[in-house]
Amino acid sequence: MKKKLTYLQMGAMLLFAVSAQTQNGLFISEVTDPADDYSGRFVELYNAGNETVDFSTTTFYLSRQSNGGTGWGNLLLEGSVAPGQIFVVGGSSFEAVYGFAPNLVSGILIGNGDDAYFLYRDGSHTEGTLHDIYGAIDTDGTGEPWEYEDARAVRLEGVSAPNTTWTAAEWEITPADIADCDPGVHHDSGGGAEPPPPGNFAITVHNDTVSEGQPVEVPVSVSELTLADNIISWQFDLEFDPAVLEYTGYDLTGTIAAGGTLEVNTAVAGSLSMSYMNSAALTGAGEIVRLQFNPLVTDTTDLLISNGWLNNTPVEHLTDGTVIIVDAIPPSAAITYSDTINRFADTLVITAALNKTMDPANPVQLYMTGAVTHTAEMMRVNDTLYNYHFPVPKADGEVVVGMGNGTDLWGNEVVAVPVSGETFYITNFTPGDVDDDGLILAYDAALALQHSVGLDPLPVVDPLPWENWRDSTANVDGTDAITAYDAALILQYSAGIITEFPGGGKKSLAVADVSVEFEGNALVFYAYGELLGLNLEVTGERKALGVPVFLLEVPYGQEPSGFLSAVNISETTYSIGFCSTISPSDGTPVLKIPVKQIGSLTFRLRVNSEAKDMTVHATTGLGEAEHDRIVVYPNPAKDHLFIHTGVFGITDSYRMKIMSQLGATVFETAIEQGEYMIDLSNWPGAGIYYLQMTDRKGAVVVMQKILLQ
Repeated sequence: MKKKLTYLQMGAMLLFAVSAQTQNGLFISEVTDPADDYSGRFVELYNAGNETVDFSTTTFYLSRQSNGGTGWGNLLLEGSVAPGQIFVVGGSSFEAVYGFAPNLVSGILIGNGDDAYFLYRDGSHTEGTLHDIYGAIDTDGTGEPWEYEDARAVRLEGVSAPNTTWTAAEWEITPADIADCDPGVHHDSGGGAEPPPPGNFAITVHNDTVSEGQPVEVPVSVSELTLADNIISWQFDLEFDPAVLEYTGYDLTGTIAAGGTLEVNTAVAGSLSMSYMNSAALTGAGEIVRLQFNPLVTDTTDLLISNGWLNNTPVEHLTDGTVIIVDAIPPSAAITYSDTINRFADTLVITAALNKTMDPANPVQLYMTGAVTHTAEMMRVNDTLYNYHFPVPKADGEVVVGMGNGTDLWGNEVVAVPVSGETFYITNFTPGDVDDDGLILAYDAALALQHSVGLDPLPVVDPLPWENWRDSTANVDGTDAITAYDAALILQYSAGIITEFPGGGKKSLAVADVSVEFEGNALVFYAYGELLGLNLEVTGERKALGVPVFLLEVPYGQEPSGFLSAVNISETTYSIGFCSTISPSDGTPVLKIPVKQIGSLTFRLRVNSEAKDMTVHATTGLGEAEHDRIVVYPNPAKDHLFIHTGVFGITDSYRMKIMSQLGATVFETAIEQGEYMIDLSNWPGAGIYYLQMTDRKGAVVVMQKILLQ
């Protein structure tokens, strides 16, 4: 069975009597079901009489019975048919198929090839009188002689009167496509279905803009109607995007069409065919219906109106509408942070993940209140991701983060309060407290001093490079590096000599200098001014130098004198540093470095906070180092450490010293015999130490790093 159109029922308005002579001129002249397009179906009536049949004074119904069953469709005919003219009843797509409008549009009377048609006068099929017939009552036409599926049935030319019994001899049934059909023409009659001129009326579909999730109601209005126009019916087709809108119904309440009957054909997705009738004429201008939809997505669709009719007059002015579904939900952000511990001089990366695409024309702002007051524009990473690199200032406490200024593509402003991560904390910054234990001690100075010579003083807690905040705690003089001078200031603070650091400009930096002399195969450095810290690094040939001797150092076992030293010597590195709480007098020797070969040496110095380079030309009578005669084993050592000085049969007497990483002497003895053992069972602690061997002349013959477990 082919697709059937929705029924449209229109009741009779007026009943009038006419002469039998006038009635007998009207009969069914053609029934069609084109094979290639069902929307081209139509039914023709022909007036073979010599008087006009006026449907306003003569009541006629064209009725269809579906498949011989109880389903009936009844159409009250309107208008008139002049002698020798045709009256065409077509569907809503008739004009699009054939290029002109039918005399009357109805979707319920377009049969599918096995439906019978009947012409009744003075009422419908229930109370009227049968006037003419195509087919048979209560009979499915499938297989019947009058079946017209994919064909057209045309009344023969000699027929001039209706017949209440279908007679095969009156009809010619032939296969047909749209091209084979000629609505409005009955043999040589012609002209019966010429489209009437359009009336100067207007039907307007209005625009609507709603938020996603809200129902849509689109008014359709008509121009001024008067009683003289006698408009009792209207119809139009409407197309829209079914992916954007879902049709849900209509409302006539409060419109000028209230009280009438409206039928809507929704058989085709995204298309409405609407037919309305009323027993009283419509008057005035305004809404004739409000169409109701559900929005499906945020998008825009046009509402395209076509085939507008008032009674049987086409409407001249049809205006399309537009529905815009907007997203009214504002975007919100989830905030994340690159770190949980934030101190002065850290850089905290703040990331905002938005739940909607943001408008690049409106920058997203980040603002902070609480421990910090700050506003900044975030950097756009992509449509929904923004970040900001925040240099953490000196502050202590909770920082509340909010969003501002940014909008999504619909213009909705971002929600100020983030859905997560709305706060972070800045931990109080304490200059000098390098280990972050709440106290400033000599240990903090030692950590800074070791850092100044490239050692890794906190390999587990914060391996090099230190986090920025820890750098800031050690760099108390506010210069570009952590130096022995910083260690000296921390050492002074821990001893109560100073009560504040000069990094904030509260106190001028101490002025100092050093000089160097070549004395007895060694370079001796002398202090001048207020020397509190000295860093030294060799930039040339490091193998020319022996183990440094710190001349301010107190011998092992004596009370400390506020002096710290650190040494970092390896195959590629020669870096030392020392600091003191009290500066030595001018001209005091503070450092002695043995020189093992002739040549020029360049030192990079940091005298207090001042960086300077110094080149020294050294001359020495030292011979080859004797370290090849000495073996130290095992390394690493746990229980015992052996020093064998009799390699190759050569023996001598030596002085051995073991120093900590800070340069403090922790063990010292003379070695006379060929092999010497050190018991490590009561050693102060495991770690990295330096073993130094000097010969009887005082020359360093071994400087070796050892690991004690």
